[in-house]
Amino acid sequence: MGAKKARSGALLEAHGRLDVRVYKVGGPAVEDPQLIGPLAEEVRRSGGHPVLVHGGGRHVERMLRVLGIESSFVNGRRETSPAAMEVVEMVLSGVVNKSLASELTAAGVRAVGLSGRDAALLTAQPVPELGRVGSRVAAHPEAILALWNAGLLPVVSPVSNGPAGEALNVNADEAALGLARALFARSLVYLSDVDGVQVDGETAEELDAAHAERLIEDGTIAGGMALKVRVALEASRAGIPEVVIAGRARLEGGFPGTRISARVAQELRA
Repeated sequence: MGAKKARSGALLEAHGRLDVRVYKVGGPAVEDPQLIGPLAEEVRRSGGHPVLVHGGGRHVERMLRVLGIESSFVNGRRETSPAAMEVVEMVLSGVVNKSLASELTAAGVRAVGLSGRDAALLTAQPVPELGRVGSRVAAHPEAILALWNAGLLPVVSPVSNGPAGEALNVNADEAALGLARALFARSLVYLSDVDGVQVDGETAEELDAAHAERLIEDGTIAGGMALKVRVALEASRAGIPEVVIAGRARLEGGFPGTRISARVAQELRA
């Protein structure tokens, strides 16, 4: 593991500190074909070296229902039995991944779909009480660098390897953070089904750690959004300069999203 991390770091150094932009794509950006063009344009506009990590929970939910496999969410993560894991991998690393890569290519951004399990791109630690679920993601991004060298956009399914090489269901927000850390990303944008973090009926332009924690504690921010905000704060604390939670409006040229910062409160007091 240490040798892999050192090799990845050396490769990044050899490329210089790349202008890396990581997008986590979920909700409408995955499900609405009308948003593929705007997503491709967002990627082109970003410049630098982009990588997409996608979710697809609604696709998984539909297939689980069709197959009669029960599954529930606990604090933003899906409880995943071995049977459910087979469905998660089939849907996310198969249908969703390949469809998204193909649609982006048709929109003018040549993309290649791969799984977090390919070339041990993503590894995670099991969360035993949730079954085949992983957290604390580490990334080994040699495959990403190879695709960039070929002028291709990496599109990554969050399904990851566990310690023994087993498939683990990893929240796409956490998978995106693992990649952003390993790639020394300049920007991490979470695109989902909301245009930002809702506070008192309005979408916040910026949210600092202290305010975010209060809103999570009092239930204003809950469920999947609470997990998303916590992961975004972790990204900011890790030194990623720009962390944003955004949605359809950003892709359509409107509200760019809620900026998440672990440092704003301290700076305001200084």
